[in-house]
Amino acid sequence: MHLQSIELLGFKSFADKTIFNFHEGITAIVGPNGCGKSNVLDAVRWVLGEQSAKSLRGDEMADVIFNGSDTRKPVGFAEVSVTFADCSEELAVDWHDVRVTRRVYRDGNSEYLLNKTPCRLRDIQNLFADTGIARTAYSMMEQGKIDMILSSRPEDRRAVFEEAAGITKYKTQKREALRKLEATEANLLRIGDVIKEVKRQIGSLQRQAGKARRYQALHADLRVLDAHYSRKRLDSLEADLVCCHEEIARLGESEQAHRAEINGRENQLAEQRRTLDEIDTQIANGRSELQRLQSEIGTLQNRIQFNRQRAEELAELIKRSRKDMAAAGAKRAQQGKEIADANALIKKTNQSLQVKEADLAKLTDLISKLRSERSAHDSKLEALRSSRLKNEKRIAELEDNISGLAIRRDATEETRRDLDAAISEAHATRDKVQKELADAHAAAETGQKNLNLLKTKSQASEETLRERRQHLASTEKSLTEIERALAEKESRLEILHQLNEEGEGLAQGSQALLKGLDNPSRIQPALAGALVSNLDVDPEFIAAIEAALGRNLQAILLKDAGLAPEIIATLKEKKIGQAALVLPGMSNSSPKTQKALPQEALAWAREKVKAPDSLAPLVARLLHNVAIFRDLDAALSFKKHGNEFAVATLAGEFISAEGVVFGGSRDASADSLLERKARILVLSAEYAEVRSRHDALLQKRDDANAILEKARSDFEETRRQYESADREQSTCDNRILFLEREAQESERKIDQLRSEHAVLTQQIQTADERIAKLEEELASARAAFEAQQNHQIELQSGHENAAKREDEATEQLNELRLALATERQRYENLIAQRQPMTAREAELAETIAARQAEIANFEKRLAAQLEESKSAEAAIEKQNAECADLEATVAALTDQRAEQSRAMNEIESKLRATRNSLNELHDLRSKQQVRETQLQMQTDNLAEHISRRYQVNLREVVSDQTAFEKVLRTQLKRLQGGSTPNAFGVDASNGGEAASNLTRSESTIPRDVDLTQMDVQKLIADLSRQLDNMGPVNLDAVHEYDELEERYKFLEGQNNDLANSRRELLDVIAQINSTTRKLFAETFAQVRMNFREMFGELFGGGRADLSLLDENDPLNCGIEISAKPPGKQLQSVSLLSGGERAMTAVALLFAIYMVRPSPFCILDEVDAPLDEGNINCFIRVLERFVKQSQFIIMTHNKRTIAKADVLYGVTMEERGVSKLVGMKLTAPRQASAEVVSNGGERGPGQHRLALATR
Repeated sequence: MHLQSIELLGFKSFADKTIFNFHEGITAIVGPNGCGKSNVLDAVRWVLGEQSAKSLRGDEMADVIFNGSDTRKPVGFAEVSVTFADCSEELAVDWHDVRVTRRVYRDGNSEYLLNKTPCRLRDIQNLFADTGIARTAYSMMEQGKIDMILSSRPEDRRAVFEEAAGITKYKTQKREALRKLEATEANLLRIGDVIKEVKRQIGSLQRQAGKARRYQALHADLRVLDAHYSRKRLDSLEADLVCCHEEIARLGESEQAHRAEINGRENQLAEQRRTLDEIDTQIANGRSELQRLQSEIGTLQNRIQFNRQRAEELAELIKRSRKDMAAAGAKRAQQGKEIADANALIKKTNQSLQVKEADLAKLTDLISKLRSERSAHDSKLEALRSSRLKNEKRIAELEDNISGLAIRRDATEETRRDLDAAISEAHATRDKVQKELADAHAAAETGQKNLNLLKTKSQASEETLRERRQHLASTEKSLTEIERALAEKESRLEILHQLNEEGEGLAQGSQALLKGLDNPSRIQPALAGALVSNLDVDPEFIAAIEAALGRNLQAILLKDAGLAPEIIATLKEKKIGQAALVLPGMSNSSPKTQKALPQEALAWAREKVKAPDSLAPLVARLLHNVAIFRDLDAALSFKKHGNEFAVATLAGEFISAEGVVFGGSRDASADSLLERKARILVLSAEYAEVRSRHDALLQKRDDANAILEKARSDFEETRRQYESADREQSTCDNRILFLEREAQESERKIDQLRSEHAVLTQQIQTADERIAKLEEELASARAAFEAQQNHQIELQSGHENAAKREDEATEQLNELRLALATERQRYENLIAQRQPMTAREAELAETIAARQAEIANFEKRLAAQLEESKSAEAAIEKQNAECADLEATVAALTDQRAEQSRAMNEIESKLRATRNSLNELHDLRSKQQVRETQLQMQTDNLAEHISRRYQVNLREVVSDQTAFEKVLRTQLKRLQGGSTPNAFGVDASNGGEAASNLTRSESTIPRDVDLTQMDVQKLIADLSRQLDNMGPVNLDAVHEYDELEERYKFLEGQNNDLANSRRELLDVIAQINSTTRKLFAETFAQVRMNFREMFGELFGGGRADLSLLDENDPLNCGIEISAKPPGKQLQSVSLLSGGERAMTAVALLFAIYMVRPSPFCILDEVDAPLDEGNINCFIRVLERFVKQSQFIIMTHNKRTIAKADVLYGVTMEERGVSKLVGMKLTAPRQASAEVVSNGGERGPGQHRLALATR
């Protein structure tokens, strides 16, 4: 596989479509700095998936798009395509050529294409994994970053070695497997919790399902009764509501008549009120006008009095203003004199101030001259001091150099002595390493044998563990099925026991008696339970025994006979039905001797019933002379011959001794008491059997768990031993390689130590000569320092004299400035004092003018007030006459109003009587409306109750009388238990008649009786109470149980799948670790040997090595690089020079190429830091690998260019846009060359071409 071409469009400086065609051998790309050579390498890294914009010398990915120039606009996208040829074998694909394309747009969208088909970045990374072709692979070395492999952290260097070892894809697979393993373990934990919760819920739902079925049956009966009864009540309420509507309408008509009469009288009254209002208005207007005239008269009188008082005040103000004018004139004359005196003093002070300012200017010039003189002295002194410090520093440096040379000479001497000891120690180390190497080979053979045995043992343990897990899963599955069956039987037993405890199947009176009536604490201890609960009957004869006993099965056993009257009285008082009582001591006598059993009969009934000794006589009497036949035909045939026996059949028919036949179908919903007891016994036996199987399976599961844990611990221990042995074997192999390298290293170390010993001797001799030369230079520097010190003392003396004269002049200057400031302050104070005087004089002039204006104003106002007083006196006389006329008019209107008020009072009394009658009618109508509202609320509440409880519209309910009567008969039969006095009687001595009474109880409620007259509401309340007593019921329990069981099976399957996945992932991770460890160890050892050889070849000697930081963890530890060129003892590769670092990195690169050559290699100015000699070495080594790989080199070096087979020149004829010029350099025997420029132009060929690019 090789790189065939690179196509760039809009990528960085390649604005136009540019194609690089590559051939085998060396291709050189040349051009001036900044023309875009390195963009070719960036393009290759970018198309192979580089995601860091900074690695591409940008801030964001859009920076790789051509951004325009002075003459071109920016483009909208960048695209790079790389084509590889002959890659079907290396890449394991069906294509001969592979073309990878990447495109990015300015809006941030990007896409990858593989052979022009859209794909993902991961697809490209997986395609080139472990081929040496990747964005960070060793096949691409960037400009200035050739030595990054040396300066990076040891842990970061692993990437190059892992790529060379071909384990990159294995590490990717391991990370993916670990991620899946973590998710699988989390899912296992979560699904285990879910399975436990589902198992717990299954048992609970089984019990809830039985309860839900009983609830649904009761709720259906209650719905029929409640809907029918509520419909009847709704019809009755709606009839009452219609009557109420009619009464309200009648009262409304009466109200309308009374309202018409009231309206007529109110209109008459309103007319009278309007007339009265007109009179009141006239009276009010007259009184208002009279009051206005009186008010105006008073106002005029007050105004006359006010004018008189104001005239007196104005005369006083005129007198006072003339007095103020005289005083202001005197003050003005005095103020003018004071202003003249102040002006004279200000002039004198100004003259003194000008004299002192002239003296200050002269003294300031003198001080400036003195300061200039002192500054000159300071400059000379500073220059001398600086020179003196330099000499002093030089003396110290010479002393330090001499001291340092002496110390280094002593240290070198000590090092030479240490080298003598080290040479002896190296000989001893070499002998020791050779001995350890022989021991290590023997230990490796023993460890390999042990490793093979442990691997076989581990595989056997794993197989055993798998079998134990399958056995445990099978046991748990069986246990789950048993638990499900156990929960079902337990639920059924619980329901049957609950029915027995509630007395289900007994008459209402018997049930109430078992509950203790109204005094449970006293009555329940006196009861021995129901008779039927003390009888055991063969299941085959249950129907026959029940038919023979009849209502006697309802009997309750009493311990205390004295309570019987009280119990009967309570049952009658509470009206809760009848009860049959068995009193102690009343049935102890046994019947007469039993006659012979008829030939056709199966057995006597008394023989098929087992009862306690205390009840045996009673049972014998109840079943005396009752024979059991197989069917009714045999029984009838027997009774035709005439006899006094009673007969019962296995199907439940009964023929009394008198010959009355009882039979027919039984109520399927009614539960037989004896059958229920038989079912309880059968279920109890089955439950015990299932429980024992469950306990056995639990023990079996615990044993399987213990065996599984032991197998797991054995497997873990075996695997741990195997892994430990594997690590030890790997360590041993690494130890052998290490010891072999140590032996070789010891030989080289001895040679190097001898060479270094000679070098140190030469260094000691050179140091002695250098120390003598420095001591002579030190003596000369000390003499110059003493001369500079004497000159500095003379300059300091002159500086002090100049400073003293400057201080004296400064003191005189300060005194003069103080006197000048005092005079200036005095001048400013005089100016400030003169300003208020001037202002005061102006103020007095304004005061005199103001007083003159006030006097003129006061005299004008006095004349106006006198005229106003005369006009007011004339108006007062006119208004007094008008007041007399208005008072007479108001008196006549008042008499007319009194007569009108009397007429209005008569009309109002008649109107009040009519309104009282209207209020009575309104009260009656309100009461009817209240009753209407109550009826409507009852109707709505009834409809809402039915809608909320049964989700039906009561008004749409159609009464089904047949269904109602059927449910009502069933419920009344359940409540009364067939115990009405007219229908039943208790005859303990004749079971046949009791059976006859039981049959007649089915028709206790005649069909011609009006069932709506019965207490249906009480029956509904009883059913509601039963539903409420059942508590919360989960109606979805049956459906939920089926769903939960299905979910449990699904979860079990998922759990098994997850466990298998976890085991497979662990196996895959272990296999990956083993493979990668082997591949890495082999590659690292080969690269290490190659690196030593290549380093020695490039440097002409010296030592270099690679080492693992932790040999016990070769898959994760860092890799340390050590390099010591000939004649140097460096402790770190960071101390190498730039050229040495570049050559070391090249040595490592070619060492990796010797192990795993890449299809191509791109080197960007790696030869820049190399000198001529190293360039020759680099080219010589490069020629060795040309046949293995393609080399694409960006360079400026002529020697490197001379070795190229194809030469491309990159130039910028147009600023900012890279352009390509290419030349194929043929061998001397070839006669043509090829030139390609942005599309494949061809020109004449030549053997060697030096391109001048612009």
